[in-house]
Amino acid sequence: MTNSNLFRRAAGAAVALTLAVSAGAALADDLRIDDAWKAALSETEGVLDDKQMAMINGIAYSAAAALLCDGIDIDPDKVASATTEILADTPPDLTDDEQLARYTAITLMLGTAKGILLAEGALHKAEFCATALAEKADAKVANFWK
Repeated sequence: MTNSNLFRRAAGAAVALTLAVSAGAALADDLRIDDAWKAALSETEGVLDDKQMAMINGIAYSAAAALLCDGIDIDPDKVASATTEILADTPPDLTDDEQLARYTAITLMLGTAKGILLAEGALHKAEFCATALAEKADAKVANFWK
């Protein structure tokens, strides 16, 4: 699979997962900051697989909801465990410089996703928090909350 195809697959999955994880059914597509997501995903090529990207987006969404919504608190142990899992799953052939670049890219991805989700959530706070609180109450929904 070419890097271009890998990126398209990962970006498509990341966008789909971001929409599903971060917005639930309550946020329609017109509430998304699509251009920001497109720009953010343009630099993720080959860094993470779909599952890892979903975890990054899940952490970012959980963190944004914890900051914006009453009754939601981030679980630092869950975040630390997931982050460690992502960082530890490093391809074995990376040089020290490549590994540092990978860690940097992951950190930037997480911060960028959190920032975009904070912006989206703040722009549509009532809907965002209602969705987050419903997801928190649903034991079937994976999250990074206490």
